[in-house]
Amino acid sequence: MPNEPKILANSVFVNEFDSDTDMATLSQISGWFENNIGELNTLIFTSFSGSGEAGKSSHVFHPKMGLEESGIYKKLYLKHFYQKKARNVLKGIDSSVDFISLREGDSMITRTNKNEIAKTYRGMAKDAEEDLEKAVYAYNYYNAVPRQVAGGDVRLEPSGVN
Repeated sequence: MPNEPKILANSVFVNEFDSDTDMATLSQISGWFENNIGELNTLIFTSFSGSGEAGKSSHVFHPKMGLEESGIYKKLYLKHFYQKKARNVLKGIDSSVDFISLREGDSMITRTNKNEIAKTYRGMAKDAEEDLEKAVYAYNYYNAVPRQVAGGDVRLEPSGVN
């Protein structure tokens, strides 16, 4: 089971980004996993923590993270990743020139429409957020156990009565 930030990061890097370092590097992804465990804890009511030296293979999560938790954590990363990409694209829109296509005679210059790229990233972030919400709901619903049973929560039959 993936219990190290580097293993989770490698899974995202290889399976989601096809090992493309233009998207993100393995150390960036691993660093995100090492530093955002609190958000996972808040979402699924757990108490994971990290131990060992950050950035090293000795850095592991305690208690051991299961497949469900690591799957939710990956979805959380992807949601943040796509939101950040959309923000980064939108940063450059104000300073860029206001044309999409210019034509003069036989020559034509077309630039990328950053607004459309940002919309695409926002759509991907929204899809990732919906997947995350479904996974969190299922995890919290099916893995929920009572923290305390006391008082009127339990009906006890007197001893000797059938």
